[in-house]
Amino acid sequence: MRSEKPKLRDVAQLAGVSLGSASRALSAPGQVKATTLAKVEAAVQALGYVRDGAARALALRRTFSVAAIFPTLNNPIYADSIQALQQRLNQHNYQLLIASHEYDRERELASVRNFIDRGVEGLLLVGTDHHPAVFEALRLAQRPYVLMWSVDACADHHCVGFSNEQGGELIARHLLQLGHRHLAVLCGQREHNERARFRIQGIRRALAAAGLELPESHIIEQPFTLEGGRAGLHAALALNPRPSALIGTTDLLSLGACDEARRLGVAVPEGLSVTGFDDIAFSAVAHPPLTTVSVPIEAIGHQSADTLIAQIEGRPAQARTCLEIGLVVRGSTGVAG
Repeated sequence: MRSEKPKLRDVAQLAGVSLGSASRALSAPGQVKATTLAKVEAAVQALGYVRDGAARALALRRTFSVAAIFPTLNNPIYADSIQALQQRLNQHNYQLLIASHEYDRERELASVRNFIDRGVEGLLLVGTDHHPAVFEALRLAQRPYVLMWSVDACADHHCVGFSNEQGGELIARHLLQLGHRHLAVLCGQREHNERARFRIQGIRRALAAAGLELPESHIIEQPFTLEGGRAGLHAALALNPRPSALIGTTDLLSLGACDEARRLGVAVPEGLSVTGFDDIAFSAVAHPPLTTVSVPIEAIGHQSADTLIAQIEGRPAQARTCLEIGLVVRGSTGVAG
């Protein structure tokens, strides 16, 4: 029985390669021959060798870790995004660390500072609306970053996302074509959330083109949860004039509203058309299936990771990547009664 932890020289000896080749095989596998890589990997498995991450980081002055901070982790759309990020970062031998701020700017700032202190090489943030101190902390620490999910108001930052304003327009135009003239919007907190604001701006622009408006009284703010959707449905039904269509700025809110409508005996879409935004997997199997805006979740994750790694490694990176979105029409919308 081996009494001490195997070292890199033991791996090199068993694999029959030099110490330098063994080191390169583990730290930069793309730079060694396939036969050498196979020998080293076999030796690692045979010996149960585990690299000393702290020693490696100290020697290279790198941690090969990046952090992503999300508004919340209870929305399936962000879980899918984390999966896409993890897949791409793993391909490049980077470790992903995760945090959430629950729409609290001070908590997000604390997380950014904490991750910088822990030595992450770059950060991924959701949206373009952040506390100025976040950008200042990143600048002073010289940490590259990418803003995901939105290109609205992107300014001088690296961003990978889509136009939330366009998404709002797509939904509103669809409802207008179905004859709806009285709409309500169910959204989460708009303050410090440009995604919600620009989706509503797109809705208002489409309505204005048709000679209509969306009064502030018909914008209902609720938490980004199923319960928020249920509460929002009650608020929408109490409006005067009562809307014939309810636009949710996330699928989670819309699914909660649909569930509550079913409980109250309000038929969707006959009594109320409901739309969402994001096209999470549950939306296609809901009853009725939810009309929504499809967002390229996987592409956002992969391209955000690529953009961040390029910055970390000193390669050119596209500053603004705007991805396509599309309207998915399903059974939750119908002709206005």
